[in-house]
Amino acid sequence: MSDFKKSRVVEMEGLLSFFSATEQREVNLFGEDVKILFWGLDVIENEIIFSVEFEEIYGYQVDEIEGDMLGEELFHSDSKDSQKSIIESYYKKEKIDVTYKIVKKDGQTAWVRTKGRPVFDSNGELKRYNGFTMDVTAPKIAAIEQAEAAMKYKTLVENNAQAVYISQPDGLKYVNERMADMTGYSDRELLGMNSLQLLDPESREIALKRVEHVLKGQDNDCQEVTMVRKDGSRIIAELRSALITYQNAPAMMGTLLDVTQKKKDEDLINSLAFFDTLTGLPNRHQFYEELNVFAETCGESNTSFALLFIGLDRFKSINDTYGHRAGDLVVKEAGKKIRGLLPESACVARYGDDEFVGIVPFSVKDEIELLVKQIIDLIPHTLPLEINMTPTVGISYFPEHTQDTDDLVRFADIAMYRSTRNKNRKQNYLVYDESFTSNLMKTNKLINDFQKALDEEQFHLVYQPKIDLQTLKPMGVETLIRWEHPEFGNIPPLEFIPLAEKSGKIVEIGNWVLKHSMEKIKAISPDLMLNVNVSVHQLLQDGFAEEVSSMLRDNSFNPGKLNLEITESVALYDVKNTLKVLHDLVGKGIKLSLDDFGTGYSSLSYLTKLPVHYLKIDRSFINGLEDDVSNRTLTKSILEVAHNLDLKVIAEGIETETQCEILKDWSCEIGQGYYFSKPLSLKDLKVFLKIPVK
Repeated sequence: MSDFKKSRVVEMEGLLSFFSATEQREVNLFGEDVKILFWGLDVIENEIIFSVEFEEIYGYQVDEIEGDMLGEELFHSDSKDSQKSIIESYYKKEKIDVTYKIVKKDGQTAWVRTKGRPVFDSNGELKRYNGFTMDVTAPKIAAIEQAEAAMKYKTLVENNAQAVYISQPDGLKYVNERMADMTGYSDRELLGMNSLQLLDPESREIALKRVEHVLKGQDNDCQEVTMVRKDGSRIIAELRSALITYQNAPAMMGTLLDVTQKKKDEDLINSLAFFDTLTGLPNRHQFYEELNVFAETCGESNTSFALLFIGLDRFKSINDTYGHRAGDLVVKEAGKKIRGLLPESACVARYGDDEFVGIVPFSVKDEIELLVKQIIDLIPHTLPLEINMTPTVGISYFPEHTQDTDDLVRFADIAMYRSTRNKNRKQNYLVYDESFTSNLMKTNKLINDFQKALDEEQFHLVYQPKIDLQTLKPMGVETLIRWEHPEFGNIPPLEFIPLAEKSGKIVEIGNWVLKHSMEKIKAISPDLMLNVNVSVHQLLQDGFAEEVSSMLRDNSFNPGKLNLEITESVALYDVKNTLKVLHDLVGKGIKLSLDDFGTGYSSLSYLTKLPVHYLKIDRSFINGLEDDVSNRTLTKSILEVAHNLDLKVIAEGIETETQCEILKDWSCEIGQGYYFSKPLSLKDLKVFLKIPVK
């Protein structure tokens, strides 16, 4: 083998000479993946010469091509302008460089680029055109797709509901139209502006920390910021941002979603869920949350607190004498005064219609008794309408009386009740004493008498009509249970239902109500919607859905005419299992209502999870419709939320024509209350429905 370092160097004058000298007959200069054909047009001889790649690009063999095809059939209809450009360049004896779409023999389309240049003789006359045609389908399609993607992205950004911006150290470089709308500045005003100028001081710190995190390679979650608009007003926005390269330099790209209304809605939801609408104080649900915190904290620190149970004496007579609006005003003013008298460290809540509770830390008991005396002495002087009412207070101590929070409330309630019942009292408050529990004897007897009440039919049912507010015609009834005890007389449901739940008899009693309701209502009017309350123990008993289905079959009762009413507390007792049972019931065609909505157990977010058909607004919201602006706003908001979730609304506790008309105007579907009818016996119900009584 020769030494190439000592080889003779020879220069060839052209590629053809080189290929001939190196014995290369078939050479592909462009690679296997590049399709290119060379062509030459002899103007003198009127002849076109193609290289062998013609078939690979066009699908035709050269001998299949006729002259007209070169001018018409090989060009796609979309490329007529390109064809015209080639022809014009030919007649003008100019260079050709055109990209266009062709139609191959098999009907498929492809993109090609044709380049050619004229060759002239010594006299300057056109002699021929030489050129090539290259298949550029892949890069052309890629370019088209890239352009389409860019257009889609631009359209998405420009029409985005979120504000989009790109910012660099010397100011904003890009903003979309939504950014201008959100801030109140024009595009021109925003470009070049420091994005921090659009934020309040606290939010500027958030934005700067985000940049710091990005530069350190840390992820940033969505954060809320407060934006200051051009007119000085403020909005709340969710900020998301990331580091990008823009115009060959680092930049921050971000989006801003206006959540101002969402935050207002959340505040409203929280207000409905955790605060009493009349007084603005925490409601019962929130009170128990606070009580558990106090008990845990004081238990760990070995400190004490008092539980005050405060009742407004003669409240029912005020409602009866002056009306519910006067009663609401009394409650509102009393709550305001109690909150003002108790220390900041205390928690005050509205517990019931005329009841308040307070959690008050103390060092010595004298502090509590002095505070209670102030409540009793001062509240009567702050009440409106010169109403004479004296608060009654029951006191229990943690941990002296108990460390169980439920018992602590019960003991204070018992002490308040004993103070109210003591006609010879010298003071309007009592501290709990174990001797107060003598009334437990009655409680125990009632619990023991439940089975006898079922066997001897001491329970009976009454029915309160439900009215279609648009037609003012009866569309259903709610079944209510009553107990006429042979020794104690009429026992209110609010007294015996909790005992039935505690004793476990509620399941049997509830099933009795369901069975007898179906029998009675089916007999008088199968078209009525039967509404029956269901307890949590009843709902979560094994096979409850099947039990109800069996009752429906036995009574030939239409499942679509049975509406089971559950309270918020029932729905949230055991969410996972409750949802399963509710879906089983709905699957059998049974309707569901969420009862007493707004009394303080859940938030509106649960409405999206519960498969209910009706939302029942608690009577406390209806009472103040006529002249309480806050109550009107809240009630209307609940209706709007319910209708947005495709729920029908039942308003209970309607007592006046004005309340009825307001709810009707707001498209409330169903009403219930003494304005229409009190709860009726079956005989009186027939009269109400104008059904002949046999």
